[in-house]
Amino acid sequence: MDKSEIRTYIKDLINKNISTFSSSSRIICEKIIASEEYKAASEIFAYMALFDEVDLTDVIKQAIRDGKRVAVPKIISKDEGIMEFYYLDSQKALGEQTSGGAYGILEPDETLPASPNPNSHTLILVPGRAFTKDGARLGRGKGYYDRYLSKKRLPNVSIAGVCFNFQVLAEVPTDLNDIKMDLIFSNQTI
Repeated sequence: MDKSEIRTYIKDLINKNISTFSSSSRIICEKIIASEEYKAASEIFAYMALFDEVDLTDVIKQAIRDGKRVAVPKIISKDEGIMEFYYLDSQKALGEQTSGGAYGILEPDETLPASPNPNSHTLILVPGRAFTKDGARLGRGKGYYDRYLSKKRLPNVSIAGVCFNFQVLAEVPTDLNDIKMDLIFSNQTI
């Protein structure tokens, strides 16, 4: 299958499995929080989920309780496909510092720009349409994450794909611009 066919195939599976998303998201969040990568990280770069993605709210809240710095992305330019991450204020509720943004995704206030700290470990959690067990990723086709991650490849940064079990495929087509994940979190054992 080509990229377009995989996206259509995954969209059909999303429609068939949507009733399980809440419970599956909780399981995946528990796996992330229990992982060595999470425990080692002083910074968590997460995302605010669309209705068809793993909801990371539990990870975000736990990371803040654990004293980790948490950042979420904001689209800076749709035309150029640019996004940046911004830190959340641990003293404010999540709803007080996010609002509707590009593509209907909740985005953070732009007051605290974020970048992985070269002196500490950062875990970047990445959504996608499909992944392989060895870390290949197929996104939604706009390239935001690939552009961002291509500039953030530091030795202390772990990049993890986050998805539901039906989004893990034997193979997905990739090209030179597609950034490979270091690991995958899903509600199946990988």
